[in-house]
Amino acid sequence: MQKQSSQQTMNKLEQLAQKIRQARVEAALSQKDLAGVLKLSDRTISAYEQGRATPPLETLQHISVITHKPINYFVDETVAIRTDLDLAVKIKQIELELLQIKQALQKQGLL
Repeated sequence: MQKQSSQQTMNKLEQLAQKIRQARVEAALSQKDLAGVLKLSDRTISAYEQGRATPPLETLQHISVITHKPINYFVDETVAIRTDLDLAVKIKQIELELLQIKQALQKQGLL
């Protein structure tokens, strides 16, 4: 029984690792790029993608925003995600978009 539970945990960790890597690649980011935005080392991103480490929920939220993937993409469908968590992710996405707009306006000298 213990062995099966351990195996299930390992499979979920491997699935999360694959999803993090896939999301990063689809967003056309290198490990170094993603690490820079998250203020982490590229070794940490590598550890997440190889299943050697699990990112904290807050980091996973940031990865979600950066890669334009819903948080549910990374989390097993059977895990209940609180509505306020989804709302927080949407707010972070909007904040990121507003920051990008502000930077573009500053480049054009409009701000």
